[in-house]
Amino acid sequence: MEHKILNISFIFGAIAILFFSLFSPLKAYGQYYSQSENNKEISIDKKIRAIGDTQYFDNIEASRKTFFEKDVIEFQIKVENTGKETLNNIKVRDTLPKYLGLIFNPGTFNEKGNLVEWTIDKLDPGQSKEYLIRAKIKDSTKISVLTKETNNVEAKVDNLSDSDNASYFIGKNTVPNTGASDLIVKTILVTLTASGGFYFRKLARGF
Repeated sequence: MEHKILNISFIFGAIAILFFSLFSPLKAYGQYYSQSENNKEISIDKKIRAIGDTQYFDNIEASRKTFFEKDVIEFQIKVENTGKETLNNIKVRDTLPKYLGLIFNPGTFNEKGNLVEWTIDKLDPGQSKEYLIRAKIKDSTKISVLTKETNNVEAKVDNLSDSDNASYFIGKNTVPNTGASDLIVKTILVTLTASGGFYFRKLARGF
């Protein structure tokens, strides 16, 4: 009986050793893989300024500045490797909102999707790169109320991604049409009216 108990104990001990030897390497490999992934990190930051302003902001509220037709906006985009491993082939995609006409930008512009896209070949740990996108407000006469617009940007590499945005406000021009062209038209009309009246008076008098 004692001999049988010893055999059973031996069998269970062998199974336990076999189980430990099979699954411990997998567990160790999983821990190593997770640690390796955590060593890769990326950060993207987007700011905005009005041309003529020396300071960039995360967002521009309407109380600070409202943009109108032909006003120029500049976006600053900073991509940084905040991890411990080198990152390669980082894809950056910037989605422009409505009522913007590009002046200059990095990479390529897809007008159909209103996308600015470019690739960063390499960023070493702690390294960052900055890019500028400048655009002009256009077709804002189509809006009838104060409108908030948001510009989104995203960076992707391997299984990592980060995104940020910057918002601003567009207003509708409400200045009445009383410029120089309107004054010229009114002057011509007054002149024609006066000349016509003078001609008919002469005609009625016969001289």
